[in-house]
Amino acid sequence: MYFYSAATGGFYERSYHGSNMPADVCEVSADEYALLMQAPSQGRVIVPDHKGRPVIADAPGLDFEQQCAVERAWRDDVLLKACAVRDRHRDEQELSRLTTLTQERFVELLGYIQKLRDWPQSTGFPSAAQRPVAPAWLAKQA
Repeated sequence: MYFYSAATGGFYERSYHGSNMPADVCEVSADEYALLMQAPSQGRVIVPDHKGRPVIADAPGLDFEQQCAVERAWRDDVLLKACAVRDRHRDEQELSRLTTLTQERFVELLGYIQKLRDWPQSTGFPSAAQRPVAPAWLAKQA
């Protein structure tokens, strides 16, 4: 488990920092942390949101076309992973096996995949704050 401090803009681990962490830290899951750590390689930055939680934001200095390219790359990566979960479910059905996903979650996954496909044409594109939000359970399916 990781922790983030809006005051310092830093990440902390209890196993390393113990109780020597800023008072404003909030918990960040390992999956969230891994996603946040991809920001610099995408030309993005990590900033606190209005609740003090870490979010990825467009880095200063990127023009519109660069922001579009970064967001399309993010979308393509996330879409690939979501489609792998969809394909596994379909394969399980074809093999008459017990499926990993319930029918409700499968339908939710299909909706999320469609939102990812539609996102570059939406009015919020390329703002990272407007990205489609993955179902909470999806991170555990990879």
